[in-house]
Amino acid sequence: EPGIRTSRRCPAVNPTTQADTPRLTLVASNARAETDPPEAIDPLRFLQSITVSLDVEQVIGTLTSVLAGLVGQSSWEYRHLEQGLELSAGTPDRHRLEYVLTLNEQEMGTLVLTRGRRFSDTEQERIEWLLGLAAAALRNALAFLSMSQQLERDPLTGLGNRRAMTQQGARHLADSVRHGVPLALLMMDLDGFKTVNDAHGHLVGDRLLCAVAAAIRSATRAADLCARVGGDEFVVLLPRTGLSGALECGERIRRAVAQIAVRSETHDLVGANVSIGVASLGRGMSLDDLYRQADEALYAAKRTGANRVLAGTGRANSGWSDAVGICG
Repeated sequence: EPGIRTSRRCPAVNPTTQADTPRLTLVASNARAETDPPEAIDPLRFLQSITVSLDVEQVIGTLTSVLAGLVGQSSWEYRHLEQGLELSAGTPDRHRLEYVLTLNEQEMGTLVLTRGRRFSDTEQERIEWLLGLAAAALRNALAFLSMSQQLERDPLTGLGNRRAMTQQGARHLADSVRHGVPLALLMMDLDGFKTVNDAHGHLVGDRLLCAVAAAIRSATRAADLCARVGGDEFVVLLPRTGLSGALECGERIRRAVAQIAVRSETHDLVGANVSIGVASLGRGMSLDDLYRQADEALYAAKRTGANRVLAGTGRANSGWSDAVGICG
């Protein structure tokens, strides 16, 4: 079976759905469930394999691998939109079986199976038996994911935090090296933010930071990692993006921030400008090297007038180049 895809963009098909989408209420099961298991399944061995990890992708991967032995699906898809999960593998086929899963009134996501021939009643019973056996492992994995997401979120702006950049940044770096695809980083800092807090107070400053975060998110892609890493310091990691694309993204953010206006307690409109340093991953560079190069470009942007986008040169000692900079 093809590897799990974390981006669900399957080929267009016109599947035949077997009856209406069932809402399957799972009951956390154990190996001594009254229903006899399919001959091909050892319940204890399955439970041991599916509970070995709290990673949702691994839990779903184990589940669908065993399902393949039971019913031989051509493709599968798992969605949990609240958690931002869209996993899939295989090639969608004509007949489609879809379950909306709940456990103790908790939404557990949606599982879709497809293949070229209809799923028999017996096969559907086997699927539902296995889903019941997997229920507790899936619930625990979703709870762990939710906790991890909270730990990686800045409570003020809702963007990622330093932990998110460290954890997810390492994965993006590994993907860039493994597949030979580009990776870029934007380091940014608001110009004169301290004067906003001094003149209007921290509540207005917080509203301005939230508006800046919204502007950054609106100017980036869903796949980009946006984080607040300090008081008025933000970072955007751009997977599969080269230097020119990163410069364009930086300029979109600069222009979006320049349009911000929040109202103070005295009804004054308070705006913001941002300086941005850009760096792209070079051969042999670590994530720290990428940060350092973008940070040096940011300081260069500040020194040369602020409210501008400048890129690092990419040299080993990491400098900056106004030849590829964009000034406001």
